[in-house]
Amino acid sequence: MSAQATPTFSLLCCTVGRTDRLARLLGSLRAQSSRDFELVIVDQNPPGVLDPVLTPYADSIDIAHVRSERGLSRARNVGLAHCRGALLAFPDDDCWYPPALVARLISLFAAAPSIDILTGRTVDADGRDSLGLFLGADAAITKSNVWMAGNSNSLFLRAAIARRIGGFDETLGVGADTPFKSGEETDFLLRALQNGAHAAYRRDILVHHDQAPIGGAGGVARAQDYAQGFGRVLRLHGYGVPYLAARVARSSARALLSATTGDMATARYKALWAFGTIRGFVAALRKARA
Repeated sequence: MSAQATPTFSLLCCTVGRTDRLARLLGSLRAQSSRDFELVIVDQNPPGVLDPVLTPYADSIDIAHVRSERGLSRARNVGLAHCRGALLAFPDDDCWYPPALVARLISLFAAAPSIDILTGRTVDADGRDSLGLFLGADAAITKSNVWMAGNSNSLFLRAAIARRIGGFDETLGVGADTPFKSGEETDFLLRALQNGAHAAYRRDILVHHDQAPIGGAGGVARAQDYAQGFGRVLRLHGYGVPYLAARVARSSARALLSATTGDMATARYKALWAFGTIRGFVAALRKARA
């Protein structure tokens, strides 16, 4: 399709420091069976870094290249202002799409006008679930199951919903000027539900993403950064102390079990996650009381 035509789908991708992986995503988008989409790239690299990556795809993909200051939620909000499509997606720069994904999602939304949001799973190249645990069956998304109903890579929605709720909370997410380096997509979904959106999880909607690290420095950093965002979202959305206690107990039990079996990487990760969740929850509580 021409750059002048209004696309049905806007794919909003924020990127920094991942040129090789971004090229993998671009290749998967060029292979889509439907070209009824635009790619809005929000660039947080030094000027010129992405030029050799994007240029080979300029004739085959409708690309809008804009810039933003650091911060994932900040970048997404900048990108939302440039999205023209009636449908939105938020692919990470290190994910990649199956060839028929865009076409299938356009059909799914067209066939279900009452559905505002669809989510699915992320799986690695071998088809194993990645980036978390997922619901075992299709379901309507609710406050009680939202944590297992996908992540931002597999979040697809009508653009009107994003405008209705005002985009992403810039105090949450990677690069935020706070300790809360995750939770922005769950907060986004919860606010959408509070505003009357109808959301559905489909296990057969798949986006590819490599496994996230658990062991080593990468796993430690992920636990420390992401757990506080999780705890803050629990507090912001009124999950309460009993729910917090249950989630911390589950992580702590997994840490203990892993330690007894000699899996010290998982034990450390889960212990850090439990501690970080409490820190994030208490920090949000203090702010709410201020």
